[in-house]
Amino acid sequence: MDIFAHHALSVSEISADKVLSPSPWATILICASLFLLTLIIVPFRRKFSLIIKSFFSQRHYSLMNRESRILEERVYIFTLLFDLLVFATGLLVIIQHFMSQSLEKIHPMAVFGILFVGLLIIYWLKYLVYFIYSKLFEHSKELTSINLYKFLFITVAALVLFPFVIIAQYTGHFAVMYGYIPVFVAFYVLFAYKMLKINPRNINLFNFFLYFCTLEILPYVLLVKLSTMI
Repeated sequence: MDIFAHHALSVSEISADKVLSPSPWATILICASLFLLTLIIVPFRRKFSLIIKSFFSQRHYSLMNRESRILEERVYIFTLLFDLLVFATGLLVIIQHFMSQSLEKIHPMAVFGILFVGLLIIYWLKYLVYFIYSKLFEHSKELTSINLYKFLFITVAALVLFPFVIIAQYTGHFAVMYGYIPVFVAFYVLFAYKMLKINPRNINLFNFFLYFCTLEILPYVLLVKLSTMI
């Protein structure tokens, strides 16, 4: 009798766990995000660093405004594309986890396209709303600050979300995404505070609350609902 017979492993005893293999769409989108981030950091390292710091520091915010007009430069376009790409990917990960049946009818990349275009439309519609608001109520001086703080907020939020998306996709643990919730809420509260400080004397808290519900929350809820209904 073979002395190793009692120690031989049967096929049933071998772990049936499969090696985690992220879906191709996840790899494509993450690589595209990394490519965009490289295009931002390499030529615009200092400005990008200033963008991040300006969201948290009034001193850096003032320095950025004195040195350049970020919203009129190439770094703004590249960074905005990165932000929207990361958020669209994050929303797709959430949809895939909670509403996987919706992705059986439509390819994930098609859903991503809907999310990306939808986020882009929402962003520019808000820009148009801010512009109309500033003209109607003679708040033209506040328009730049509103758009700039919005840009700073989504950039910081997207940059922090990116590693969460990578970890969730390449480890298979969606629970990692829950760790982003308190971070996003903290950034959102800071963003709301910055918006309130732009012109505190002319702020009506009730109108401000309605603004955040209608322009900052409702459009994204409708976008996710639309992407799962198609």
